[in-house]
Amino acid sequence: MLFKVKNVITLHLEKKIVLSVSGGVDSTVLLYLLKELNADLVVVHFNHQQRQESILEAEYVKMLADKFGYPFEYFKLDIKEDFHNEAHNQRRFHLINVAKKYETDVIITAHHLNDLLETILMRISRGSNLLGYSGFVDSYYKDGIYFLKPLIFVSKEEILTYAKEHNIRYFIDSSNQSDIYTRNRYRQEIIPLLLKENEGLLKKIIQYNKTLSEAFFYIRKTSTSFLKNSDSFLISDFLKLDDAIRKDVIAYLLEKKDISFTYKKIEEIISFLETGGPNSYYDLGKDYIFKKVYKKVLLEKKRKTIEINQKLNLSAFNVLNDNTIISFSNDLEDLDNYKVVLCYNKLALPLFIRNRRPKDMLYFHYGHKKVKDFYIDKKIPKDIRDNDLLIVDSNNQVLAILGKYYNENPKNKDKILLKFVRG
Repeated sequence: MLFKVKNVITLHLEKKIVLSVSGGVDSTVLLYLLKELNADLVVVHFNHQQRQESILEAEYVKMLADKFGYPFEYFKLDIKEDFHNEAHNQRRFHLINVAKKYETDVIITAHHLNDLLETILMRISRGSNLLGYSGFVDSYYKDGIYFLKPLIFVSKEEILTYAKEHNIRYFIDSSNQSDIYTRNRYRQEIIPLLLKENEGLLKKIIQYNKTLSEAFFYIRKTSTSFLKNSDSFLISDFLKLDDAIRKDVIAYLLEKKDISFTYKKIEEIISFLETGGPNSYYDLGKDYIFKKVYKKVLLEKKRKTIEINQKLNLSAFNVLNDNTIISFSNDLEDLDNYKVVLCYNKLALPLFIRNRRPKDMLYFHYGHKKVKDFYIDKKIPKDIRDNDLLIVDSNNQVLAILGKYYNENPKNKDKILLKFVRG
């Protein structure tokens, strides 16, 4: 077992290593193994505040860290809903911060071969991409951190045997016996049945993991080459790719933003890219969208539309809800300090600034046009349209779309200088 662990971490043994230790048998055995390898560790423990014995576990892990001369970091997690997913996210967040604190780039967790089997089965039932179906890998690099799982090819039985032979004390997590969690049901009901049918299943899972991982990393090289460190691409180039590469390009972009996905979601996104109209978008949740801007596709954060409907003071600075600043001047010679001349009608005061509305019309020297048609002609994406601000008079005649349009209605004889800074 020591050889398997060393094989994964050997390139990082000269660095300080952040190790997550729960007090259970897996992470406690891994702590002893890394101590035997003379690893320079920082021990991190998380209290999920779900069980009475959590305090005892924290005290035990701290005792081990003190005994071995390792720094100890302790975190209480407050999780309201979606327990497993949120707990994972919070642990990852704290582990990365601990790594930064100790100026290292290596984080180790105690996931083992049985965990790998559970993950593979759950991913198959849920749907995933090639890497997802492989479960997880022994090491990967993301956001400047190496994440290592040196027990990935060590079975639970081997870990328990090692603990017994070396008289290693550990805690048993009672929540692992609960059937309210999907993973526990796989662990207690499905996997024992599979192992009964095929005692060599875990060895086959190692082969399965390695085969899929190798195929995945070959495909991922093509995907990263296609994207060239960008979150956008030409639709025409994307559609020339093989289906497997297309799926991985989408998966890779989602992974970079920590957006969870299933096989079905990836297929839906590709269908949107193939058939969706220009200037449309696919909502990914978690603040992101895939946006089609005519010939290109971009993965970007949603623009949050702030509702604005505010009366403008022509003789003072106007600060809007989105921190946009608007001011006016009657000195028409002062164009050096002001952006544009705004034409309006004194009989239609006061002026207002607001978001666009369905029936808004724009006036030009040749006639009028709907705002919607103006945007289409200018090829302006929908999310940008939703954040545009319009200056209108008391008759709701549009005098300006800030930065894009200024009224050309010949009936508006009065003029004033306009200056604005968007928030």
